[in-house]
Amino acid sequence: MEGGPILRVVEGPQRGQEYPITEQGPCIGRDAANDICVNDTNVSRQHARVLLHNGAVWVQDNGSRNGVFVNGNRVPDHKQVKTGDKITVGPSVFEVAVAASEPTPAPPPAEAAPESQSVMPLVLAGFVGLALVLCVGGSLLAVLFRP
Repeated sequence: MEGGPILRVVEGPQRGQEYPITEQGPCIGRDAANDICVNDTNVSRQHARVLLHNGAVWVQDNGSRNGVFVNGNRVPDHKQVKTGDKITVGPSVFEVAVAASEPTPAPPPAEAAPESQSVMPLVLAGFVGLALVLCVGGSLLAVLFRP
C-alpha cells in the first residue's frame, strides 16, 4: 500500500532526505525558517513551495531571483508536477515520489534456505560413490576373470 506524496532529495546537501508534501508546503529557501533550508547564495530566502491542492502536487516559484526548474524547464509562476518529476532549486534536485506506507520486507538471507545447501553435497557424494563402485568393481572383475 502506498502513502502520500513526498519530495525526495536526489542531489544536494540533504541528499537522501524525504519531506511530506502537504496542503501548506514544504517551503524551500535559504532562510532557516523554511521546511527545507538550502544554504546557497543562488537560493532566495523564500524560494519555492511544493504543495498539495485538490489531490494534485504543484510547485510554486515565490518570486525567486534564479528560478525553479521542473525537468530542466523554468517554471514562470506555478506548475502541476507528477511522480518522477525532478524539481531543481539552486544546487538541490528533488524528485516527486510516493511514500511507502509500510516498509518493504527484506528478502530472507541466502543461509535461510537449507535445501539449497544440502542438495549439492548429496549430489557430489553420489557421484563420488558411483565412481568408487565402478573403479573397485572393475578391478574386482579383472582379478576374478583373469585368463
